[in-house]
Amino acid sequence: MDLGLSGLNFVIVGGTTGMGYAAAEELARDGANVALLARDGVRASEKAAGLAERHGVGAVGISVDAAAPGDGVQRAVDEAADRLGPLRGLAVTAGPMKQQGPFLEHADESWDWYYQMILMATVRSCRAIIPHLQRNGGGTIVTTAAYSVRAPKILIPPYNALKAAVLTLSKILAKTYGPDGIRVNTVCPGLFDTEVNDFIRAQRAAEYNVPEEDAIYTHLSSNPDWNMRVALGRGGRPHEAGELIAFLLSDRAAYMTGAAINIDGGTDF
Repeated sequence: MDLGLSGLNFVIVGGTTGMGYAAAEELARDGANVALLARDGVRASEKAAGLAERHGVGAVGISVDAAAPGDGVQRAVDEAADRLGPLRGLAVTAGPMKQQGPFLEHADESWDWYYQMILMATVRSCRAIIPHLQRNGGGTIVTTAAYSVRAPKILIPPYNALKAAVLTLSKILAKTYGPDGIRVNTVCPGLFDTEVNDFIRAQRAAEYNVPEEDAIYTHLSSNPDWNMRVALGRGGRPHEAGELIAFLLSDRAAYMTGAAINIDGGTDF
């Protein structure tokens, strides 16, 4: 589908891996220019160069830690506008898991880490881009929550709680800035098998005696602590989320705002 994005400029926070890079790929394939914001500036620049070479678009990598307090994200977004031109939209796809365990195992430092990494990274990114979108006559924002905001997992209470906060924040932004022509939607991914799992893929494959491509889903669906049974019988692939994010950033989704869209393959719990 032609998304009508040719020549438009977008910022992707967490844009060098997984769903973020897949979204950047889809945008670039449609002719959009992209700025990839990530902590590893060298990796961001290398990934951006690959997009530019494959798709003939403008692509830049900018180093910033969105989870760090301060004005770093604002400066990175301003740099993206200086290098690409007027900005049309933002996708915030960062939000990893770290410590796992039941509620009493999460001390303040665990909650603080998730707070900065998930909620405040989104807050800073949106706060940085909204004035650009207002000046440019409107635009689009896509945030990332999780399907588990509706079905919380007991081993990741801070993650679930802060992803739910992202969902609430996004609805507030949609209601606040809709009159400015700014749409804000949230994707809620389920089990996605990205390169973050590569370090343990072979171990899980041996443990369950399955091919490596089935290892992560087999573990998460079989383990009673996770119980992630998926109707489609597999984990999601990054490009499947990337296509949804690109669609939501485009005017093909012109009447969608304040929405929370599950993309979870039909996950039960």
